[in-house]
Amino acid sequence: MRHFIRRWLDWAMTELLPPSRPRTGGQSVHLRYEKAGQWLHAAAVPWNAENVSVEVLLNVHSSSRHRSDFLLRIPGLSPITAEQFRQDTANPRLHRLTFRLPTPSNRVMADLTWKHKLLTTISIPILTEAQFLSELQFSHATTAVRLRDTVVPAQTFISSQCKNLLTSVVLRSPTGLAPLADLGIAVVFESARTGQKQTVPVPLTSTQFATSSALLTAVAPTTPRTAGDYTITWTVSGRPVVTQRVTAITQRRFLQSLRVLEARFVVAEVDGGVRTVRQPPAVGENARIGPCFILVSREVGSAAVLDLDVGTQISGSARNTSVLQQNILITDGPTVFAPGLLEPSELESVIGFELRYKAYSLGVLSFRPVPSATINAEGAFKPAPDFTWSSGAEEELTSRLSKLMDKHDAD
Repeated sequence: MRHFIRRWLDWAMTELLPPSRPRTGGQSVHLRYEKAGQWLHAAAVPWNAENVSVEVLLNVHSSSRHRSDFLLRIPGLSPITAEQFRQDTANPRLHRLTFRLPTPSNRVMADLTWKHKLLTTISIPILTEAQFLSELQFSHATTAVRLRDTVVPAQTFISSQCKNLLTSVVLRSPTGLAPLADLGIAVVFESARTGQKQTVPVPLTSTQFATSSALLTAVAPTTPRTAGDYTITWTVSGRPVVTQRVTAITQRRFLQSLRVLEARFVVAEVDGGVRTVRQPPAVGENARIGPCFILVSREVGSAAVLDLDVGTQISGSARNTSVLQQNILITDGPTVFAPGLLEPSELESVIGFELRYKAYSLGVLSFRPVPSATINAEGAFKPAPDFTWSSGAEEELTSRLSKLMDKHDAD
């Protein structure tokens, strides 16, 4: 009798009483969708998902329940039978019920039933294309050029030096990047002078589709070889979203934009100390001396690699001798150029350093102090000898004029 009652209770629990209702909130209902060969979790299903999976966590009293007892009813569709009904590995009292269905065109409310008895109503939200594109963000858009073996961000560059033109952007979406598999991302490179356009597709990998952010990079098919303006436009499904502008200039224009912000001497003492000074020590004090120039380009966002050399100005000679060479990347920010030091024996008769690019003189750093004119008792004066003006001389002139002005104000 006791065994009979137990079997009857088991039958009643299984056949007459429905399983406990799943919670509609929290983690009891999971939505997944299939896109680009992957199953991805989401709070809303993209409009272009290939399939949708609804997983419900149920508290089932017995393992004798059948998946055919559960149906998912959606208006306009035939009732959908559960695809899987398996025990949860973490909690044996719970079972996972899985349904697979086609992607609805709009938000739907699905009824989960057990033997035609309503257990719960599940909301399946749909992410529309317009909503996805409105939330898609393109940030940190950057253009870069390859100059020799260096890749540097730039808005202005020398056309003859550019080996490749690159652009990159950080792509973000709070709902994931998988919907882009059907939309497509591309970059359009256009010459403002000729109007020629080149389109470069930028595909995403399966790993990037499964994330909410990715760094994308594209390279121009051909290198800009003529001076002029170029536009770089990122597009999604053919629609422009971000546009950048770069300018290719001639080498002559870049050289004309260069200026020496400051020039100093680098002095290496015998004891190993290194310092920079405006006026060098006397030659023969066993100190090695070299030039230090701080260069900058007035072209906004510019970058160029130049082979600069430093020549020594010899007393009594109009000819300069090249002694130090170095290639250097110069931008629109201050760039320090200190190519090396010379031994005391090499500095005999040297009156200054001249910074040059080929035959183009960029600046002079003189060993000689600024000469002064002399005035006799009769008011006549002897003019100062010829002197090569430099940034150091400019600073000294500014300092002396400032002292004169201060003295005049005090009087």
